[in-house]
Amino acid sequence: MTQLADRLSALAASGGPVTFHTVGLTQDVVTAEVAEVAAGPYAPLLAEAVAAAFDQTDPVWAQAASLFPAGFAGQGSLLALTGALETLLGSSAATTALAGPLNTVLLDGLADAIARAPMLAAARLEGAVRLAAANAVRPWRVWEALEQLPADGPEDFTERLPRILGVALDCWAQQEATVSATVRTLLEQLSVDESADVDALFELGCDRLRSALSSHDLVDVSGQLGEARRFFSAAQAAEEARDDAAVYAAVCDAVLGFTAGNTPQVAAAADRIEQALERRAAWLYGTHQPAWLQPRRSAEIAWSRLLLQLRAASQELTAPVRMDQWQALDAVLAAYRATRTIQPVGNSGDVTGLATLIEPAIEDGFLREQSFLNALRHAAAHPQDYPGPLFDAETAAVVIARINARETSTDAASEPAGEDDEEPGRAAACERLHRIAPTLVLKLGTRRALSIADGLDDDALASIEGLAYNGDVARLKASDPLIVPLLDRFIGELSGHPDFTGDVRQTFSALVEQTLLFLKSRSDLTRTSLFGAGKDGDPPYDYRRKPEKGQRRAVEADLQRDFHGWLQAGPLHNIVFVEPTDMGMGRADVLVHFGSLRYLTEMKQDSDDNTRAHIEAKYLTQEAEYTNTNAPFGQLLVLDLTPKSGTAGTRRIDELTWLTTHRPQGAHTGRWVLAGIVTGNRLTPSAYSR
Repeated sequence: MTQLADRLSALAASGGPVTFHTVGLTQDVVTAEVAEVAAGPYAPLLAEAVAAAFDQTDPVWAQAASLFPAGFAGQGSLLALTGALETLLGSSAATTALAGPLNTVLLDGLADAIARAPMLAAARLEGAVRLAAANAVRPWRVWEALEQLPADGPEDFTERLPRILGVALDCWAQQEATVSATVRTLLEQLSVDESADVDALFELGCDRLRSALSSHDLVDVSGQLGEARRFFSAAQAAEEARDDAAVYAAVCDAVLGFTAGNTPQVAAAADRIEQALERRAAWLYGTHQPAWLQPRRSAEIAWSRLLLQLRAASQELTAPVRMDQWQALDAVLAAYRATRTIQPVGNSGDVTGLATLIEPAIEDGFLREQSFLNALRHAAAHPQDYPGPLFDAETAAVVIARINARETSTDAASEPAGEDDEEPGRAAACERLHRIAPTLVLKLGTRRALSIADGLDDDALASIEGLAYNGDVARLKASDPLIVPLLDRFIGELSGHPDFTGDVRQTFSALVEQTLLFLKSRSDLTRTSLFGAGKDGDPPYDYRRKPEKGQRRAVEADLQRDFHGWLQAGPLHNIVFVEPTDMGMGRADVLVHFGSLRYLTEMKQDSDDNTRAHIEAKYLTQEAEYTNTNAPFGQLLVLDLTPKSGTAGTRRIDELTWLTTHRPQGAHTGRWVLAGIVTGNRLTPSAYSR
């Protein structure tokens, strides 16, 4: 042990302050040994002395302290590295002085470190992100490192990655589009990784919420907020203890409920957020919480205050009788004002989206109740009548000006439309629809939702939204964090097809969801999940396993029987038909009818090659041909019978399922096919340990 390490150990044991002065060694000895100690287990104690030297602006020891990063490059202990970083980054003077060299040390050779020491690599990346987030260094190298990160790295690395990526989006989502897109793609990939899925879903929800609250377009705001709610709900469903996800899910419910005039939903959401914050405080009591993540905790508390204001405002706006008009005005104006002051996630400070949703809802509340609007006008004109110390006349004036402007625009809209007005009132109808029924729009599309909303008053439309929302939440609860993001990604890709609207969107989405659930179930190597009897009435035959001596080989009919049984036992039962003949001069293995719409799922087996390129080249055209006389969407399921003895394991469902397209020569309409592989010839997991 070096003299410096020995003295640091003694100081720690005595409980005294750790500085270069208290170490009691000469400057030459300290300078000679700093680098070696920085690479060893006493690095956190040395970091205390380094931070003290910079905090006290001690030029005598500044040179020795500046040698710390060079030795720190050889640090191989996770505990020592994180402890030293926590100390150094807790000192603004030390961070400023050492930021450049530390950034280099943390990022150099990161790719090799991910493979060699994944937990240590994650800690190094986190430290580099913290330096850039604190503006101690320019973020270019961090951005470059983020763009080169593998989504399929070691589990010890990927399980810590979502939080780091979330902080990156907090800081740079509005600044660097390319990096943000890369980070979002990584999070989407991690959301189907068992080691990181829950954290990734939460960060994706934060990203959607951030996008919603930085948008100026009401349609985009309500859509993004609905997506955020789905990610938070999925994270909460996957891990019951994720109270942070429960908080933000309640936030989304409250804001959407307030804009729709749904007072019970706002009240229930406010209760949920309070309960979640209480549980969160109890769980975290007495535990160490990194200071750099405190802004997120503060944001949760700020949201709690806002929800209490929204609950009070919604009750006042829908109250049949108000015993104290001044108190009611106070509650409503406080909620109106709060939309421009809350800091939800990240540090952009732009909360336009929140105001876009809440402010019109408050203005509508005044417009619906003329007596309450008159009270507002009187209070703004005569604030001296207010019995309390101060009435918020400034916010009242803003609300009145907005209401006057809306009344003026409404009068103008009621005049006969000119030649240039192709669809008078459509913009207002769309705004109303996205504000009151965002889930309905998400599920049905704008055009169909508009046709439903036409002729309905706000209360009736809110009731329809409630049904759509309940159905959406029920689907999430019935799913899991592996299926939800995968399904959402496929639906997002399918949405690029012009025919994927209305009934086609709803019905094919339902089939795709059941197919993904089937593929996930068949990835779990158990016998109890198989449906129906085997060949010639024998017990269920596990066609996925490598045949034992005397057993027959699996065939595509086994997969067909199993998939058909799965659909019959699920929500699509009684609309599934098997092997209709003379369909495009061939046979389709499973046909699903939704009224006049039908979707064919072709079954194949392949013992030669299980790559995507081979499967698409060999089978895609046949499946696409079955879509020539109906909706241009279908499915292809392939039973992979290639040998598995040398594969070192089997692939996951997100690696075995993909969307692909086919367009014949001269055709104008592309065919979209969901392709999935069911792995056969499988060995038991224990076989790989022999």
